[in-house]
Amino acid sequence: MSSTIIEEGLTHRDSLLEFERDVARRESERVELAREIEAQHERLHTLRATVLEELTKQRRVTLPRWPSGPKVVASLVDEDDWWEKMLGRKRAA
Repeated sequence: MSSTIIEEGLTHRDSLLEFERDVARRESERVELAREIEAQHERLHTLRATVLEELTKQRRVTLPRWPSGPKVVASLVDEDDWWEKMLGRKRAA
């Protein structure tokens, strides 16, 4: 009976040691994953800043807007006459 108790004691102690190792392994994996996520976050932050900077540069290069809006110019063609021709409804003159 004493040998059974010793075997159970070893098995229980071994399982506790395995559990402690497993906890330590999981903790180290968690820390490593947290480092990787932080590194990815930094890379994304840098990439975002770069993209925003490039977009800002592109906005500066675009054509200037009209100071007071587009200028209205008198039409060179009589629009009513043009539509009549396009729709095939020539007015009898």
